[in-house]
Amino acid sequence: MVNEVERLGLVPRTEVGPMNVAIDCAKRIGRIREQMERIDIDLLIGTRIVSVTFASGAFVPWRAAVLISRDGDLELINFLIDHERVKAESWLDRVTAYAPVPGMDMLDIVLRQIKAGRWDKGRIGVELGHSPRGNTGYLTSTEFDLLKAGLPEATFVNAVAVIDRAGYVKDPEEIAMMRQAAAMADSAIARVGESLEGGMTEAEVAGIGEMELRRLGSEYHWAVTGSTEAASGYRTAYPMCGTTQPTDKILQPGDPVLVDFHPLYRTFTSDVSHNFFLGKPNREQQKLADAYLRAAETLVARLKAGSTVGQVWQAVHDNLTKSGYIQYAVPFFGHGLGVLGYEWYPPIANSDEYRGVILEENVVEVGFLSITVPGVGGLRLECPVRVTPSGGEPLASTPLAVTVLDL
Repeated sequence: MVNEVERLGLVPRTEVGPMNVAIDCAKRIGRIREQMERIDIDLLIGTRIVSVTFASGAFVPWRAAVLISRDGDLELINFLIDHERVKAESWLDRVTAYAPVPGMDMLDIVLRQIKAGRWDKGRIGVELGHSPRGNTGYLTSTEFDLLKAGLPEATFVNAVAVIDRAGYVKDPEEIAMMRQAAAMADSAIARVGESLEGGMTEAEVAGIGEMELRRLGSEYHWAVTGSTEAASGYRTAYPMCGTTQPTDKILQPGDPVLVDFHPLYRTFTSDVSHNFFLGKPNREQQKLADAYLRAAETLVARLKAGSTVGQVWQAVHDNLTKSGYIQYAVPFFGHGLGVLGYEWYPPIANSDEYRGVILEENVVEVGFLSITVPGVGGLRLECPVRVTPSGGEPLASTPLAVTVLDL
């Protein structure tokens, strides 16, 4: 652990200016169509937030659908009250408005466009599934019933993997955007570090960081875990906890304090957390901090091109077992990152579905670590990491080590 915020590099940025970087939208759509070819579908109906964002290049918060055909057609169907803004900000030529009235609702227009394009007898990809996240945008059972009733001669295929795989490896321009978003989070954490003191509330702490994010141009703070997170004292140590919205709890001397920021820049998200101690940690807190740092360093180092998700998971699991903290750790060590909604594939999880996924160069994973010891405190890592042939490269400059603040 370290004692000086500035020596650690936790220094707020005076400016994170706009970037003159353009995403190759044609290349991105080409990657989508390659994945459609792989599973032999004629049309993809993308309804997940990640799919709509990835295909349109715009911030689309309302329920929407993107239609992508294998033969070149591309259209976004978006809610009327946000139609003109999205049309102006998207790279798509065709953005069609829907309204929640009979004959003009989203599925009404989807069905009309499919029939007009003569895909009504083809193989149509839809996004079916479930998630612990509440706002993913999978096709609902009602919507699926309407599609099946309206397109009785179509063959429906679950095509969730199309966007997941198309967005898996990032282009250099996409990584540049993600570095920009991470830099905003770095600066927010630095502002928090220079402002923390006993007597503040968790909500004040979150507000200090959020003000810095907005000052630097962050456009949205994701709602997956309740937006910006902050916790102190006993609230850092709930067993198996990875979500802590800020409250009016007052920070006390000796408290562990964690913050977790999720800025958005030009549709690209970041996810960066940091841990502080308000004053010198006690012996058990120091022991926890040392074990946490060793596990965090192991995780980042193991995010190496050619490794499997299972190998990364096992290395971190073994490290925590050796230190004696495995029973206090969430048994999940990361998740994917990209545009808004790309917050899952592939998770660093010990499951048959993901264990064999091979990490490739320029994949970006959020290294995640949560160790919570009741009566001692909890520490959390969220750090976007670029996979390279020699190991993980953090996109954020915030250090992994806990920061100790002198009172």
